[in-house]
Amino acid sequence: MIKTILFFILVVVSTEARSDQTIELHRTNDIADIELLDRELTQLVAKVRQCAAAGLAPASDCYCYYPTKLESTRVVYHQVLERHPEWLDRSVLWWDQSRSFTSNLRLRGLKQHIEEPCS
Repeated sequence: MIKTILFFILVVVSTEARSDQTIELHRTNDIADIELLDRELTQLVAKVRQCAAAGLAPASDCYCYYPTKLESTRVVYHQVLERHPEWLDRSVLWWDQSRSFTSNLRLRGLKQHIEEPCS
């Protein structure tokens, strides 16, 4: 009986902790905002992967090879967080309109990554 109660408490606590970290979106405007940021990040990451695969630089430095795309990503990131400050350092979950499954974007640490200065 005690094991069952402890298990139940652990499940409830872990569920609450997870829900504190994830925001589920339902409103069309919110989904449009996160999808815009997701597209910007996807495009930047694709360029970084190409750079790293070509051996131009380590992946951690490749962001700086695309200053226009990096700045565009920064601008969209700041615009989205200006409208949705509660998303900072959280995971955002939404139903992608073009697919039959959810999409998830983890914003934790993203600012640090895209704000890192280029030398």
